[in-house]
Amino acid sequence: MFGSLRGKVLRIDGVTVLIEVGGVGYEVEMPVTSLAKISVNEEEFIYVHHVVREDDELLYGFCDLSDRTLFRELIKVNGVGPKLALAVLSSFNAHDFIAAVTSGRTGALTQVPGVGKKTAERLMVELKDRLDKLPLSDTVSTADLSKVNGMAAVVGNIAVDEAVSALIGLGYKEALAFEYVNSVAKEGMDTKQIIVAALALISGGKR
Repeated sequence: MFGSLRGKVLRIDGVTVLIEVGGVGYEVEMPVTSLAKISVNEEEFIYVHHVVREDDELLYGFCDLSDRTLFRELIKVNGVGPKLALAVLSSFNAHDFIAAVTSGRTGALTQVPGVGKKTAERLMVELKDRLDKLPLSDTVSTADLSKVNGMAAVVGNIAVDEAVSALIGLGYKEALAFEYVNSVAKEGMDTKQIIVAALALISGGKR
């Protein structure tokens, strides 16, 4: 089983990263909170969760060990699969998710696509007693996500369209994806920065 990868990032396509390790390219799905911390053409280290199925093998990647730990806890919850767990971690890092659960902020969790009131309540009931055991030393607050450095590019149709496509891939409806992206997109932001800012807006419950 794979536990981590270190290699050159060749491409970031939505929430899928192609990372080359020893001449082999691995496709890894990552939450946007982790995508914000890596760059194309740079060597990066990521923790991975390896899923083996009868007809496929999947890799999910995380920059922080605590995010991978939370991902593994999330997929243990009844009705929560990897896609929904990634959507949660694209809206919250581990620290902010734990804060939402321990403070009983069900409304914050329902901002995540695919998480309705019942699912949010189930997450709180099943995870509340386990979350205080997760390591938090390597996490940052959602408010810090807007400070992420990236390759600057003038916002245009390509950057906006790619950001909208990424949000749709996470489960947001097209109209809402456009609304969130257009609310945060500014000149000088690249696709990744737009996605991060949009998700920070969503997780903060501000529209």
